[in-house]
Amino acid sequence: MRTEHVHTLILGAGPAGLAAGYTLAQSGHKPVLLERDKVPGGLMRSIHRGDFVVDVGRKELYNRLERVDAFWSRLLGDDYRTYDHRGGFLYDGHILEMTPAFRGLRRGMPWSMMMGCAADLFWSRLKPGQPKPRNVEEYFYQSRGRTLTRIAAQGFQEKLTGVKWAEVPLPDQILNNGQPGLMATLRAAFSRMFSTKEVNTFKGIWKHPAKGTGQICDLMAHGMTEAGGTLNCGSSILGMQSSNGRVESVTAQIGPDQIRFECDHVISSVPLEILLQLLGRQVPETPPRPGVASLKRTVILVYLFLNHPPTFPHAWLQVTCPSTRIGRITNYAAYSEDMVPSGKGCLCCEYYCYGDDPLLALDDAALQQLTVADCAKSGLLDPSSCFDRLVLRLPGADASQNRDNWMSARRLSLMAELEPFRNLYCVNRTELDIATLAGIDAAEAVLAGDRAGFDRRVDPAELNIRSEGKAFSFDLPVSVQP
Repeated sequence: MRTEHVHTLILGAGPAGLAAGYTLAQSGHKPVLLERDKVPGGLMRSIHRGDFVVDVGRKELYNRLERVDAFWSRLLGDDYRTYDHRGGFLYDGHILEMTPAFRGLRRGMPWSMMMGCAADLFWSRLKPGQPKPRNVEEYFYQSRGRTLTRIAAQGFQEKLTGVKWAEVPLPDQILNNGQPGLMATLRAAFSRMFSTKEVNTFKGIWKHPAKGTGQICDLMAHGMTEAGGTLNCGSSILGMQSSNGRVESVTAQIGPDQIRFECDHVISSVPLEILLQLLGRQVPETPPRPGVASLKRTVILVYLFLNHPPTFPHAWLQVTCPSTRIGRITNYAAYSEDMVPSGKGCLCCEYYCYGDDPLLALDDAALQQLTVADCAKSGLLDPSSCFDRLVLRLPGADASQNRDNWMSARRLSLMAELEPFRNLYCVNRTELDIATLAGIDAAEAVLAGDRAGFDRRVDPAELNIRSEGKAFSFDLPVSVQP
């Protein structure tokens, strides 16, 4: 084993680690970055398949954080492009709009479906003798109607969390306060029906790199190494040594070599539980989030490459239809013409698996066959047009994470355990822009010697930014929002 001294060692080459390395290298330092995978970027990387360049699932960038938006703009220049932020619901073979901005009041609903939703709503609110709702399903069936609930939310959320709404109990405050009145419900419904914008949605500019989100990662990695930094992919962390409130060294395996890095600063995007274990701390088992089936989760992505353009213009579809296990479908042609060759298409279909889901036992060929059949049944493609397919399995990934359900009290308590290590900056975050900002903040704190300033910005809730929201508002407290 040999020993090397480095000014800043960065663990993890996702958006946070790369942003930190790039910022430090551009300021004259020579950071060393260790990455477990063979390529940088983490879940922000791009997938190159022939002439196609696609993302890992659905990725969206926008200008809600001015510093990050400016940072990405400098990196990408003209390749940082706006696109139509158009989403839809796929239910029973119908593609319905999330907002009326594209297809008006009915949002693509047949008259029979729309009238059914209206009749269901009135019956659910006026039916005499209804008991108090006992669970999430009964609450929304009684307040919004069974049909609209199923079309706009239930099927997708149940797939996403692995829990049936009928199994999620209502919190006491909902049981005690009851439901909003019929007139309040109708006013909210009419507001959503006639609004030309996404209700409760961040009113920003939606953008995407011309060649996928991995283009940002590639530019950061290139800029860092060109300025003297070092990127080691395919490496693993063997241990960390600390004393007197400092991380003294990190031992890593890089190829055939074991290297002990003595470091002045460590910036880490390693998951908190793993980082604390490397530091010799005992970490209690993580309880599952309310309304989530199991801690053991896997996201399966099935990519379908088509020899014709997609049959729908939406950037993504939330699949609420219960007749398929597909949860969400991303259409990359709607993001950038440089990601998908002219006259062709690529769809990414997501499956959310918890525990020992039977889908995990299927091989790639069976998953591909199932996905093509379900997409064809919904009229999204002709099976003969699919000339290539790809399956990615992502153990531990969570497609539902956002800062509201990620930055929990438990996670903040784990971060608090890292505060005594005065030269350790934890940048493990969810959402691409928040993770990028954490990396930039950590690098600037290292340069300024202001660890306390970095700690004050550890909670994304302090960023004072709004969530993307939902065009259909199913307004339960966060504590029971799966």
